[in-house]
Amino acid sequence: MKTKSTSRVVQRFGLPLAAAGMFLLFAPSHSAAAAEKESLLLKGMEGSQVEELQEKLEERGFFDGDSENGVFGQNTKEAIKKFQKEHNLLVDGIAGPQTLGAISVLRIEDEGFLVETLQEILTDLDFYEGEINGEFTEETEKAVLDAQKDFEITVDGIAGPQTFGALYNSIYPSQKKEVAEEREVVQTSNETTEESTNSADNTSTEQHEPTEEGQTLSVEATAYTAECEGCSGITSTGIDLRNDRDKKVIAVDPEVIPLGSRVYVEGYGEAIAGDTGGAIQGNKIDLHVPTKEEAIQFGRQQVNVTILD
Repeated sequence: MKTKSTSRVVQRFGLPLAAAGMFLLFAPSHSAAAAEKESLLLKGMEGSQVEELQEKLEERGFFDGDSENGVFGQNTKEAIKKFQKEHNLLVDGIAGPQTLGAISVLRIEDEGFLVETLQEILTDLDFYEGEINGEFTEETEKAVLDAQKDFEITVDGIAGPQTFGALYNSIYPSQKKEVAEEREVVQTSNETTEESTNSADNTSTEQHEPTEEGQTLSVEATAYTAECEGCSGITSTGIDLRNDRDKKVIAVDPEVIPLGSRVYVEGYGEAIAGDTGGAIQGNKIDLHVPTKEEAIQFGRQQVNVTILD
């Protein structure tokens, strides 16, 4: 496996494609600039983009088209989770960039931002040396073939679910490591007394009980920021925090608060459980804030979190 640094890959692959991203998925001529302004497709959203996602899931046998028409409900979330599990992706029930990439099938003569993103990934993994222009040419096909051979998956030159899954899983460990390192810096700054350290140790030994909709639990909260040298700014679910510094996102232990949940955090407001972290275990959360100064100022607090859905 080739191991070139993937910080640039994560930034490109992690761009939130959501609504405009769905047009990219099915109509590659849509502009990249519009795609960068959109958010992820997740539970509670509705519209034509959700409907198109449901159609693609139905075509692949993961979704019953009569259950939810253009409305992202629990059935759509479960369908996405099944798709993610089958293709070895992060299972969170959110139609983030890795899922949108996996559900698309790119081949010769395709063009658009998804092809450009594919070329970017292949370039940073040393498979592609051509121009990054969003055009799936023979040179791009050769790079896909080389990657498939290296990953020991089906070698056909088509970038489908298996290929995108392999590419995603090759870059995700680096992304997770970068975010974890940034949090370690912030959390170290917050741990100014022995009492706070002991409190953290005691909290981490609590039994993990999955939280259901409507439940409120008391958690230890710290804060982090995407703004740090060398960090990707992309959450584990693919949310681009550098694209929206004020985005309300919290990192959670998925065994306690399910990824993709909409939550209300005391003193912080409504947020998405859209990230994880090596130090976030048990009844702990990490709140995304715009700057490192704000993260350090927040320190370590005990707050209540309510699962909205």
